[in-house]
Amino acid sequence: MSQIEQLNGSQGNPRRNPNRVYILIAAILVVVIVVAIILLVTQVLPTQRGEPEPTEVAEETTSTPVPTFTSPPTSEPTDTPPPFTASAPVMKDTDTPIFDFESAGARPSVQWTGFFGQVYDTTGSPLRGISVILWYRDGQAASPITQTNEDGYYEIHLAEAPLAGIWTIQLLTDDGEPASKLFTFETDENTETGIQQIQVMWKQIP
Repeated sequence: MSQIEQLNGSQGNPRRNPNRVYILIAAILVVVIVVAIILLVTQVLPTQRGEPEPTEVAEETTSTPVPTFTSPPTSEPTDTPPPFTASAPVMKDTDTPIFDFESAGARPSVQWTGFFGQVYDTTGSPLRGISVILWYRDGQAASPITQTNEDGYYEIHLAEAPLAGIWTIQLLTDDGEPASKLFTFETDENTETGIQQIQVMWKQIP
């Protein structure tokens, strides 16, 4: 009896090893099934449903549009005549002056070279808005046209320093025609004994 029990006892331990193998195989099968389910959900089912697969999107670059010239709208022609534009004055003398040279004076200056003075009417009242111009000897304008202020005063700077030259001064009408005869003066660069600033006074002829 004791021999049979010993025999059975010695054969009982090997019977437990197959159970462990079965458990291991079952665990592997479970892992395989789980992996298969995951692949089925993530790969197979979206393809069967027609869902688009994700694709890489290239970055779009926007180019700056090149500006183009647009012509302005053409306005309808009108019957309004263009504004009158007076032509540039021309150096010339006149036989019928409106103003006459009254007096002149001169002084040296280190600050500027030019002309100044006043224009009066027949009663001795200052005249505003009378045009004064200086000419070079060749007939070209040596200064822009300057108009007298409310005191009849004008001042024309030829240079902000002593300057030698020969200048002709004249009064003009509103349309750029001679309003006086031509009067010529000379300046130099000697500030001690020379002349840089010349005063010319004018009076309207009755």
